[in-house]
Amino acid sequence: MTFEQWLITTLLQPMGVKSSSTLMVHSAFSGLSKQGVQAASLCESLLNYIHQGNVIMPTMTWRTVTKTQNCFDVKATPSHTGILSELFRTQFATHRSLHPTHSVAIAGPDAEHLTQGHHLNPGPCSDSSPYGLIENSTLKDDAYILLIGVALESCTYIHYFEEHFNFDAFLQSKTEHYRLIQTNEEVVEYNLHRHTRSVRDFHQFGNALHNMNALTVALYGDTPITLLKVHALSEVVRAEFERSPLATLPCHSYMQNTL
Repeated sequence: MTFEQWLITTLLQPMGVKSSSTLMVHSAFSGLSKQGVQAASLCESLLNYIHQGNVIMPTMTWRTVTKTQNCFDVKATPSHTGILSELFRTQFATHRSLHPTHSVAIAGPDAEHLTQGHHLNPGPCSDSSPYGLIENSTLKDDAYILLIGVALESCTYIHYFEEHFNFDAFLQSKTEHYRLIQTNEEVVEYNLHRHTRSVRDFHQFGNALHNMNALTVALYGDTPITLLKVHALSEVVRAEFERSPLATLPCHSYMQNTL
């Protein structure tokens, strides 16, 4: 059985992922690569399985596009999020969002809608970002996050709630200026509030999600693969932010029973 077949029968089908679902994929691919898995084959398999829905991968550039190297070209700027997402961006995705640090690449019927407004708000994961648009639409009800070789620490979707509930605590007060080059070569001037460097604790949400049957983890060789339901993640994270405006920080999560 190939990895692609294993993924479908072990995780995607049992968790309810359908041909019309939306699947966000975060990955560290080296573990699978050592086991002979090909990035292109995985991209093709995901697109064939979710042939009526959306496949989304982060194409982040926050390490390489900075206030001193502040030009982001939506077509040309490579991501630093690994071989799988970069291959997906260049060979499979139809759209990439216009954002200097947290762009995403998408293939699917909602790709244009989800990517067209990422630069219209000053934060990385705002209401107009792909994450915000999914969260505030019916797409959330049939959306999933697949974590390959990584875990909840890589779940960018959670940053949306930080921005939504407590912008000032989780984003830097000063903005940085960027030049964004669109697909038509037109330049957009953009001011961004970057995330603070505060340590986050996203793993705190795992147990609640597992107890809701909304998160499952399996091993392929020694590579952990996690799949979770976005509507449940939203419910759990929102509940914690209602308890504390600092819900994703260790000062809250490590001391939940005493707050």
